Amino acid sequence: MKGFKDVIILILISTISGFCLSLVYAKTQAKIEAVKQESVRTALKNVADFMTDDPKKVDFEFSETETIPIYDVTINGEHLGAALEITTPEGFSGNIVFLMGVNQRGEITGFQILDAKETPGLGTKAADKAFWGQFVGRSLDTMTFKVKKDGGDVDAITASTITSRAVTHALEKGLKAYQAYRGGA
Repeated sequence: MKGFKDVIILILISTISGFCLSLVYAKTQAKIEAVKQESVRTALKNVADFMTDDPKKVDFEFSETETIPIYDVTINGEHLGAALEITTPEGFSGNIVFLMGVNQRGEITGFQILDAKETPGLGTKAADKAFWGQFVGRSLDTMTFKVKKDGGDVDAITASTITSRAVTHALEKGLKAYQAYRGGA
């Protein structure tokens, strides 16, 4: 009989704990989402100085298997550029998710990592302007998007060639996606 009583007490504690957790989740979910959206808005302005407070978000079907979120900025009929949210699975420790800004000439205007699990002190240096700054003002026509070790123009991060390659390939993909989005412009 004592064992049965212990099981009932354990079930009650588990049920109450689960209920409390669901209440906390319900109360904080909207705030967490608002903080995420504000973080994206800030990142959008960091990667593209022409970014407005209300860019048109388009889920662009880049290929049969990949849709890329594009934040398009067109004011009074004039296209100024866009920010693209790119995900690459090629990172050393998994996916790297970032925003890249592209102006109307197809040149990179900025870069900001949103999520990555790269090695601290090595792969995380991809977020430093010392690395990504070499892409600013560059386009598909003015840069070979490969690390120098592979015959390209990109200075890789020391001891982090995999992350460097991943970001470089993803930036090139982003520029190609932007070009396709703009109809080959």
